[in-house]
Amino acid sequence: MYLCFDKSKAMKTKIPLSVFSLAFLLLIAGVNAQDLRSVSGIVTSFKTIPLKNVTVTCLKTGESVVTDSTGMFSIKCLNEDVLKVSASGFLEKKQKVKSESVYKIDLVYNDNMKNFNDAVSHGHISDDVLKNALFAQGSKNAKDYSKYKTIYELISSEIYNVRVKGNLIINTRVRSFDSTPEVLLVVDNKIVSDISYIDTHYVRSVEFVDDVGTSMYGSKGANGVIKIYLK
Repeated sequence: MYLCFDKSKAMKTKIPLSVFSLAFLLLIAGVNAQDLRSVSGIVTSFKTIPLKNVTVTCLKTGESVVTDSTGMFSIKCLNEDVLKVSASGFLEKKQKVKSESVYKIDLVYNDNMKNFNDAVSHGHISDDVLKNALFAQGSKNAKDYSKYKTIYELISSEIYNVRVKGNLIINTRVRSFDSTPEVLLVVDNKIVSDISYIDTHYVRSVEFVDDVGTSMYGSKGANGVIKIYLK
């Protein structure tokens, strides 16, 4: 038995559009696979401390990875891609991918209570390691406050816009007829009610915050915040 093959019908057979789409996608994928390259590195803060669980994203491919317990990462990205490095409590950083295949990316930490809690709770850095890093950083530029007899004398002399009345510290910029605008006291990122025990020899730094930086303390910080860090 012989089968007849109608050549004219074969010429008229339509190839489904999906076949062309699949072929096009395979072609694009092949080109992208050739352009992809492996990039690795380490994410740190304070120049030397490795950060864990940091998200590293290639902006062009959208691929993301997280750093391991030693701060290391490895990711595939395109040539001339950009790495976005994000960690809670630290300033986000973008790194252009150039000819190098290994990168050391150092994130800046801006010290406040929210950033401290975020950095620790997300597992980027331990509580003790972060405290030690801040202490070491502050020691380099520490001011000598030992000339003051009490912590209240120190604050009265060094901080503007506050007035010390006994053990009360008042924000002179806040006008209130119903209550005394007493500031919130924070020592080493912890809210306290008394600072009279502090020996001025052990004060590393002291600052007064009465702007948007007080929002993390809610209504407690409405009259401003005195932040003291000890050596």
